[in-house]
Amino acid sequence: MNKKENLNQAFKELRKLGYFARQNFMCCQSCAWAAVPMHAKKVVFYHKQDADQLNDTGECFLAWSGDRDEIAEVLERNGVLKTKPENEAKRFEISIN
Repeated sequence: MNKKENLNQAFKELRKLGYFARQNFMCCQSCAWAAVPMHAKKVVFYHKQDADQLNDTGECFLAWSGDRDEIAEVLERNGVLKTKPENEAKRFEISIN
């Protein structure tokens, strides 16, 4: 399995855990947060600008809300976690390199 497939699997697992989890979601972080359903408390996504960076460098950041440790566990298990954020004000960093 290649790393992009690993990332796809991680997002699939997050959705099974009740996350609103989307890849290449909306144009930017502001628009993406505005488009997240009001009821969603558990959220993980990267937007088009992040997707462009992922395609160029193999790395990008994920916006999130919910259980930081649960998200980190899923990303790590799928081999794409690079950096776990220190707090809710920071984003996860992932790598598919």
